[in-house]
Amino acid sequence: MSTGTSGIQINQAQLQSVRTLLSDIQNGAKKAMVTAINKTMMTTKVQIKKKLGEQLNLKAARIEEDLSVEKASYENLSGRVVAKGEPVGLVNFAGSQLKKGVKVKVMKGGESKLLKHAFRKKVSGKEHLWWRQRRSDGRLVAKYHLERLEGPRIEDILAKPEIIDPINEQAVDLLVENLDKAVTEILRRNAL
Repeated sequence: MSTGTSGIQINQAQLQSVRTLLSDIQNGAKKAMVTAINKTMMTTKVQIKKKLGEQLNLKAARIEEDLSVEKASYENLSGRVVAKGEPVGLVNFAGSQLKKGVKVKVMKGGESKLLKHAFRKKVSGKEHLWWRQRRSDGRLVAKYHLERLEGPRIEDILAKPEIIDPINEQAVDLLVENLDKAVTEILRRNAL
């Protein structure tokens, strides 16, 4: 089971204890593990989204676009939260268009920066921030290539140790808690 760039593992002694407790129930240990892993991964995804929302000046829906969960199954007793995608367009961090350019604030708590000569423009139905190279005298030349302005990738922010390490620590504790609940529930259902 892993989140982002780091992984968490369950204690082997604990896993053996689960197998022993549920040995009389067909696929009991696997069912408990799959349930615990999947529940932990869904909760961890929410925690990741919240933590990234505290760092990035982005809407939660935009952060969610780059997050997914790979669930565990009986054949594969592992799960993970995956963060991947293209760099986030700076338009998602941008304020309003000014005469001099566009102000952008990427990190919460950081400063807004003026991107001189940047402008908003819709291309293929989506709005982006663009910048056109200028000549040395500062004049625009229409033939120069437009450059789409981009910010960081969600996965790069998540990979920072100060973000991923506390999330992994919480996930380990949560997995143990969810595994205990899953074992208790399976034993309760099979005792009837």
